[in-house]
Amino acid sequence: MALTSIFESSDGEQRWISQVSKILQNHETMVEIDLPVSIFRVPTNISVFKPQAYTPQLIGLGPYHHFHPELYEMERYKLASASRLKKQIKSLEFKRLVDMIIELEHKVRACYHKYLDIEAETLAWIMAIDGLFLLEFLHSFYINMKENMSSSTSTTAHLMDSAGRKLVHNGILGDIMMLENQIPIFLLSKILSIQCSLPDVEDNLLPSMLVGFCEALSPLKLIKEDLPSSQVSEHVHLLDLLYHMTVPKIEGPHDPPSNNTYGNMGSSSFGTSSSPRLDSSKSGQVFDKLWNLLTNLNVGLISKITKPVQNILGVSSNIVSNLPGMSILVPRKKEDMKPEEGEDSSDDKKTPIVEEIMIPSVSMLCSVGLQFCPSTGGIGTIKFDNKTMKFYLPVITLNVNSEVVMRNLVAYEASTTCESLVFARYTELMNGIIDTDEDAKLLREKKIIVNSLKSDADVAELFNGMSKAVRLTKVPYMDKAIEDVNIYFDNALKIRMYRRMKNFVFGSWQILTIIAVILFMFLMAIQSFCSVYSCRTIFTVFKKI
Repeated sequence: MALTSIFESSDGEQRWISQVSKILQNHETMVEIDLPVSIFRVPTNISVFKPQAYTPQLIGLGPYHHFHPELYEMERYKLASASRLKKQIKSLEFKRLVDMIIELEHKVRACYHKYLDIEAETLAWIMAIDGLFLLEFLHSFYINMKENMSSSTSTTAHLMDSAGRKLVHNGILGDIMMLENQIPIFLLSKILSIQCSLPDVEDNLLPSMLVGFCEALSPLKLIKEDLPSSQVSEHVHLLDLLYHMTVPKIEGPHDPPSNNTYGNMGSSSFGTSSSPRLDSSKSGQVFDKLWNLLTNLNVGLISKITKPVQNILGVSSNIVSNLPGMSILVPRKKEDMKPEEGEDSSDDKKTPIVEEIMIPSVSMLCSVGLQFCPSTGGIGTIKFDNKTMKFYLPVITLNVNSEVVMRNLVAYEASTTCESLVFARYTELMNGIIDTDEDAKLLREKKIIVNSLKSDADVAELFNGMSKAVRLTKVPYMDKAIEDVNIYFDNALKIRMYRRMKNFVFGSWQILTIIAVILFMFLMAIQSFCSVYSCRTIFTVFKKI
């Protein structure tokens, strides 16, 4: 069952009074707890794009998903895991473990962003069962890693689904890394603090298990591989540990980047953030004003020319505006006028629309001679070398769990107090340069992407489907690389020639349109003249001469 409001039960009001009373009685204890909220519900504006990437599909860990009906059938397997570990930890009595967690109730509740409307004993049982299951899973995973066993089936061999088939090992790995499925590390450490007799037990067993798990699940190279055990225990949960082992800390100011950094780049577009817009609006506005001036003049000959033009073109301004090159003839109503591209309204300045980083795609950059090279480190090694024209990107390994891990890292980053959304910025960069499967293929051939998915098209779909950042952010070294790449692209001979041709063609069409309009007006003048005078007689005289 899902967690419901406290007042939906018959004894709801009494429970509320009891819980508030306990909170007030333990107020001093709660004040002493210096533990930030770390296990968040994923914001709707992020999860709406792909809910299954944030909601556990097989295993629910912790109070957020423990009682969900679709996950509850796994409860007996979690109890079996807890029972096996209890046998290995000979001095562990389950009731004593529950009592120990009850003493840590306020510290556990402090980790969760959502108010947990469950009794202390219920919460303690949930955390005990799920904590023991997670510890057994991590321990089995760690042992198999040490023995160089690939994708251990023994780790989940005892788990069976309702149809009697073995559960997919990767599905459980993905569920464990979800933000809403995290278990506090201090709680796992507390369980293992009891004298135990696990096989091959080590003093730093828990930190080794957690770091090894992060190494196996991280799509990117870790920046802190040899993390001391004391620092591992300082992290709040597994996803938090992976985030800080993957993302470098940014020093200095974190002002949002300019809106010019963002935009919507099509794969066939040659525009960049620094390229001038090829816009015919100015010449159109000049001719529009001229035409309005002519039509407003109540002069017989001019009105005989302008009115028939509008009548012949269909009277309706909608029809005229749809004709190629003739939209400049249609006077626009003030209420229909919209700001030109590049003109920022006050609302746009307040809430900028973040679509995609403006940077050419991989195939476009390769076409102008830019080279993509794998760097030897993580996200912090992204850079563009102006001398060698090489764009260095970290190696990323993609498998069936990579999207879940990356999406939950982005969600965690957005939910915390991180001033600079470094990981989200990286995913936006990859989204910007990968438009098609051809782009993904080129990065795979350059050994920047290690693809274990079905095809390059899956890689393109993965990055193009990633949620956009919830707010603008600035990552200096990454923004510098993007800016340098755009400048190089803009200055490439091929692109300059293309733009000049495009400018010439657009300029020619404007001139040809005006010439066509003048010729059309001239013919209309002749028609008006011939309707008054006998043109046949005049032409006869010219013929005799």
